[in-house]
Amino acid sequence: MDKTWKAVERKHAKALGLERIPVSGRQRDKHGADFEDGLVMYQMKHGYTQPGYMKGWLLGICATAFRHNKLGAVIWQKKFGKMKDSLVVMKFEDWVQLHGGGNEHQTTEDPT
Repeated sequence: MDKTWKAVERKHAKALGLERIPVSGRQRDKHGADFEDGLVMYQMKHGYTQPGYMKGWLLGICATAFRHNKLGAVIWQKKFGKMKDSLVVMKFEDWVQLHGGGNEHQTTEDPT
């Protein structure tokens, strides 16, 4: 039986039409991909606290974007940070809509 984090990795990989990459658990695999496609190497994180402000910003832009039949994303740059190091954050279901494998994860429901 899978540990919870392995099951989460497998479920997200499947939503993108991919398979989870088994790792050895050794330290050298620490920053390796949990799944990948021809464009992106993904590392899944499960159970870590999401900053409240980021969640609020994302929900807000997703609600606004929904009213315009678009997807929302937050680009976050650390204060005094470099633009090239900014992070792009979007809801997984929106990412799947753009890059994923199955239609079963797409939604037309209001994100609020």
